Amino acid sequence: MFNDGNFSFSSFAPRLMATAVLCCVAMLGAGCQSAHVESSLTENLGGDGVEQQLEFWHTLATRKLTSNDDAFHALLLYVDQKDEAKSYDQRVAALKSRNMLPANFSEPADVAVTRGTLSVAIVNILQLKGGVVMQLFGPTPRYATRELQYVGLYPDSSPNQTFSGDQFVSIIGRIEDYQRVNAFEVSGGNANSQPKVNTAG
Repeated sequence: MFNDGNFSFSSFAPRLMATAVLCCVAMLGAGCQSAHVESSLTENLGGDGVEQQLEFWHTLATRKLTSNDDAFHALLLYVDQKDEAKSYDQRVAALKSRNMLPANFSEPADVAVTRGTLSVAIVNILQLKGGVVMQLFGPTPRYATRELQYVGLYPDSSPNQTFSGDQFVSIIGRIEDYQRVNAFEVSGGNANSQPKVNTAG
């Protein structure tokens, strides 16, 4: 034991350890906080006009993060070529009605969309069956993400990872390519066939 006058290392060490542990916990907690996006593009670019849709996609690709609100607007534009929802809550309800969001999804509009959340929608759009576990329990964010990695639509990912705007737009492009190739193969090489999108509840 080191003891120099009034200082005792043995009595100081536990307090030092406790402080270190608290610092680590604080850092972990900060790392687990959801990333927030300052503003949604739907506020000014949420219309269905062709020019406004093009501006939405172009601007989204320049964003550092993609918010839930922008991601869900984009999904509705991709599937329906329009977004009739007037608010974020309506977009969430519309996607849940089609099983394109987990039933317990409750994140705010300004939180960055996660790869797990988006994967549930994509698996539904592409009618991917997945493995035994996903067939038993449904397309949860975890297993839907794994399925998209398996078919090559996602890079190696964690369900909790987010997307930059450019990454999100790139994924939408991959979905379109996947549907086009799949439709071509199913039709026996008929290039004029259109992919069938399953959005039924």
